[in-house]
Amino acid sequence: MNHRDPLQQLESGPIFIVGAARSGTTWVYDILTSLAEVAGVYESWLFTRDLGVGAFFGPAHWSAGRSGLGHSFDRRAFVEQVRCFVSTVLALKLEPHHRFLVEKSPSHIFTMPLIREILPTARFIHVLRDGRDVSVSVRQAARSWILQWQRTFGRSIYASGCAWKAAVHRARSDASLLGGAFLEVRYEDLKGQPLSTCARLFDFCQIPVDRGIVEKVIAATDFDINYRPSEAGFRRGGRVGDWKSHFSLVDALMFNVAAGDALIETGYEANRRWLPGLGH
Repeated sequence: MNHRDPLQQLESGPIFIVGAARSGTTWVYDILTSLAEVAGVYESWLFTRDLGVGAFFGPAHWSAGRSGLGHSFDRRAFVEQVRCFVSTVLALKLEPHHRFLVEKSPSHIFTMPLIREILPTARFIHVLRDGRDVSVSVRQAARSWILQWQRTFGRSIYASGCAWKAAVHRARSDASLLGGAFLEVRYEDLKGQPLSTCARLFDFCQIPVDRGIVEKVIAATDFDINYRPSEAGFRRGGRVGDWKSHFSLVDALMFNVAAGDALIETGYEANRRWLPGLGH
């Protein structure tokens, strides 16, 4: 069928911001959507395997067997129909002046190749943050505004460390499949080198900006200027190295067991001897 592409007004493919929860994905979303020509879709979960169309592409549907979608439908034809559906859903956020679209769902980190299969022009920004700071933020959130995390990865520093490691490993594993459609941005670089890091974000998204625009975006989204930190709020403080004043020795040990190797792989530590009192 010859359907009009609901996203045809866009100058480039949709951008998906992903990462472990509490890694700074909202900050990157705010940066990109601060421009009038950029439409934003906030945490749709549209492609997740438990709450989105990702459920249609689980192995049970497409393995050899007598049941499931794969038994009755050609996958390529099915993908075309899903593409029409998700494009229509995303296009609901478009207004005539929009030329770019950004969607932010941290959990889409586990379905990036599927998103790329459905939307071949999609691009992905992985926001990477020190897992120890992530765990501190997750714990505070689980104690205040998102209590349901106490039943999952927010129940302990060990659990949040495992969740951070799983997200980072998935992103870096899929990066080779996505090639130039994947960009990893460190939270710490956004804090320490905002001008060059934001410029890199806009360049990757193919959104034309000059230095003056980037400086205005940085000022409009700077945490220290625009928000009042709250330990019990969504925006806690955005501090780098926050774990150093929040981790007990037990916390550090548990995180090291859960994800110490991932800290080394991502360059946050040179070895596992970063525990308080042990030195480097």
